Amino acid sequence: MNQKEFDAIYPKELNRIQHKVLDLFLQGNSEEAIAKFIELNDSSGVRYHITNICKLFGFKNEEGERFRQRDRLIALFALYKPDSVSDKLKANCGISPENPEKVESYYVERDCEDQCYDKILEKGALIRIKAPQKMGKTLLVDKILDRASQEGYKTALLSFEEADSEVLGDYRKLLQWLCVTLGDLLELENKLGEHWDDSLGGINPNVTKYLERYLFKDFSQPLVLVLEKVDLVFEQATFNIDFCRLLRGWNDAAKRNDRRSAIWQKIRLIVVHATEVYSSLDINSSPLAGVGLTVPLPDFTPEKVQQLAGQYRHNWLSTDDIQQLMKMFGGYPYLVQAAFAYLQTPQSSLTKLLEISPTEQSPFINHLRELLAKLKLCPELAEVYREVVTKTQPAMLETNQIFKLESMGLVRVEHNDCFPRCDLYRQYFSVRL
Repeated sequence: MNQKEFDAIYPKELNRIQHKVLDLFLQGNSEEAIAKFIELNDSSGVRYHITNICKLFGFKNEEGERFRQRDRLIALFALYKPDSVSDKLKANCGISPENPEKVESYYVERDCEDQCYDKILEKGALIRIKAPQKMGKTLLVDKILDRASQEGYKTALLSFEEADSEVLGDYRKLLQWLCVTLGDLLELENKLGEHWDDSLGGINPNVTKYLERYLFKDFSQPLVLVLEKVDLVFEQATFNIDFCRLLRGWNDAAKRNDRRSAIWQKIRLIVVHATEVYSSLDINSSPLAGVGLTVPLPDFTPEKVQQLAGQYRHNWLSTDDIQQLMKMFGGYPYLVQAAFAYLQTPQSSLTKLLEISPTEQSPFINHLRELLAKLKLCPELAEVYREVVTKTQPAMLETNQIFKLESMGLVRVEHNDCFPRCDLYRQYFSVRL
C-alpha cells in the first residue's frame, strides 16, 4: 500500500468508534483497557472493531501466519503516520528508523515445512534448522510452534542470545542459566540448589538430572523446546563438543525402553543456529552429525519471489522484473523482503532500487557494512572474496575458504566453482575490497 492509498482510507473510511479504538490500540493499550475506556461490555467488542479496521486496509488473518493482520496494521501506521504508534509496538514489530526495511514482512511457505510438522509428532524428535543469518529460521520456527500448539503440545523457546558474555564463556554458569531460564518459561520455581550435585562427576549429568527429576517430571503432554542462537554456544571452543554430547544424550535417552525414555519421548527438541560458525567445531562432524532431521533453508526460487510479490501487492512486476530482482538479490529471503518493503515507500521504483542498491544510499547498507566489517576482521578471507567478486570466471578455492564464505552467505557453490551469491554483493564488495 502506498501513501495515496493509505490517505484514501485513513481517516475517511473509519467511523468515530473505530477512530477511538485504533488510537488506543496503536498506543499499546490492551483489549481490556480499550473496552473499559470506551465503555464496552467486554474485549470481544474491541476485537471486532480491530478486525474490521484491518479489513478496511486489506489485511486478512491467515491461519498460522506470524505477521498477522494486527502486525501489518501497526507497520502500516509506523510507515505513514509514525507519531500515532507507540515505541513499544514499533519495537515489537522490529521497526526502527535505522531499519526501515523491516516495516512490513510476509511469509512464503518453505518446502521443508510438512517434513518438520511430521517430525514434531515423533516421540523424542530432534530437528536442527541451520542457515546463514536472515534466511527465515525464526519464521519457520514460529510456523512449527503454531502447528505444535494446534496439536495440544506445550511450547517453550529459549534463546542463548539472552545470556550475557560472562555466562556464555563459562559452561557451568551457562547450563545453570539454561536450567533456571527454562524453569521460568515453564512457570516453575528455581530449585537448582536442591538438585545440583557436583559429586555426579560433571556438568552434563547435573543438567539432565534437573530436567528429568524436576522440570519435565510431571509432564502429561509433549513439549516442543526450541533452542535458538545455538551458534553462540558452538563458538565456545572449550566446551562446544560437550554441549553437542548433551543434546545427543537427550535424543538417545528417548530411544531406550526404560523409565528415563518415557520422559524424553515427550520432548521435541528444535536446535536453531546460523552457519557462520567456523571455530574449532565443524558441526557436520560433531556429536550431532546424523542425529534427527537437519533442515537447511535454500534461497527463494523465482516462483517463490513472484508469490511474495503478490503478498506485497506488487502484481505490477513483470517476469522480466522478477528476473532482474533475482539477478540482483539472488533469491536471498532477507534481501527480497527488504526490496519489496522498499518498493512500498513513496517515490520508490524498481529502476531506482536497482540503481542505488550497491551504493551508500542502499536500503541494505547496514547489512552490507556488517558483512564488510566481518570480512575485514579476517584479511586473508577478505582477499579471497575480493578475487571471487572481481574475476569474470568462477573461482576455485580451498575447501576451508569455501566453507567460511558459504557459511557467511557470501557465495553460492556449483560443483567446485564459487560465485558471488548475488549481483548486489559482486558490485558492492568489488569496490569496497
